[in-house]
Amino acid sequence: VLEEIVGEIEDETDSDEEIQIRKLTEDSYFVQALTPVEDFNDAFDVEFSDEEFDTIGGLVLQAFGRLPARNETINFSGFEFRVINSDQRKLNSLRVTVLPEA
Repeated sequence: VLEEIVGEIEDETDSDEEIQIRKLTEDSYFVQALTPVEDFNDAFDVEFSDEEFDTIGGLVLQAFGRLPARNETINFSGFEFRVINSDQRKLNSLRVTVLPEA
């Protein structure tokens, strides 16, 4: 009711509406590592399993088998995943390039 009177009030129940996937070029995208696998699947019309990992960052970490350094890349399932930003515990953002079909 208060928000109807005074307008939008931000609080801890409001979620960040940060864009998780942003197109950079014709075939590459900036992707937040916390993007849910399901959202990534919808955006790229793929079917990565979300049974083991909830986020695309978790999926990429598993593919590397370790925490990769900035600018490291790995190719799988028709994509190149490049680490843009990470810290000592997790990936933060990726550049995802759709690889041409062979």
